Amino acid sequence: MQRRQLLQLVAGSAGLLALPKLGWTRQTWAGNPFSMGIASGSPTSDSLVLWTRLSPDLIEAAGLTHQSTPVVWQLAHDEKFSRLAAKGIVQAEPALAHSVHAEVSGLAPDRHYFYRFIAGDAVSPTGRTRTFPLSTATPARLRLAYASCQQWGNGYYSAYRHMLEENLDVVMFLGDYMYEYPSSRPADVRPTTGGWITTLEGYRSRYALHKSDLNLQAVHAAFPWLVTWDDHEVQNDYAGTQEGESGKPMANFMARRFAAYQAYYEHMPV
Repeated sequence: MQRRQLLQLVAGSAGLLALPKLGWTRQTWAGNPFSMGIASGSPTSDSLVLWTRLSPDLIEAAGLTHQSTPVVWQLAHDEKFSRLAAKGIVQAEPALAHSVHAEVSGLAPDRHYFYRFIAGDAVSPTGRTRTFPLSTATPARLRLAYASCQQWGNGYYSAYRHMLEENLDVVMFLGDYMYEYPSSRPADVRPTTGGWITTLEGYRSRYALHKSDLNLQAVHAAFPWLVTWDDHEVQNDYAGTQEGESGKPMANFMARRFAAYQAYYEHMPV
């Protein structure tokens, strides 16, 4: 362990002593429950959303599949969390795949913050986010990046490594966060597991696959995101209540769309 990591661990452990016991003493994990990363998004001048989802494998191993799990969130002015701006506890509910959405308000405009989550004996990595300026402000600069169409099999998410080198204010994601179909060509650099997805569990698994990419996780943790969807979050070329033409036709397309929309919410900082 490097000296800097050790100091961060000591500082984090000291900070845990001030937390409600509900959030950190009841559950011992067999691994990292934050393996899908953390994220912030939907920023305004005084609010934002903090997101994570507990690992389904560790939830199952702990016998918590059908139980809610308390998760502590902290938002701080400094990376050591010595000056907290806000904190709270969110119940990670099985009905929402043990995802966490902390909607934080009352924040200062145009300000950087640091955040993290705590579940049982596990502490997430530290994320960095920021609020937008007031609507009446005239900022001199806005630094943003946009991304879309991150099909898992077509390539590694190396462009996100470049984004990390930029001092961005926000990342805009313009849709097709994942794709509903399996690997489409022999040249895919990594296999898309799970085949065609049409159910809630299928969509959840596909998001979990994409969220396992470390470059994607790093950019989510580094900057707030504004997100919207396109068609592949449900099905290629679907529109409103009209089913698309790819894959096997379904008897109840609206049930598929409902499942896809729910999974989207479960995995986005909205």
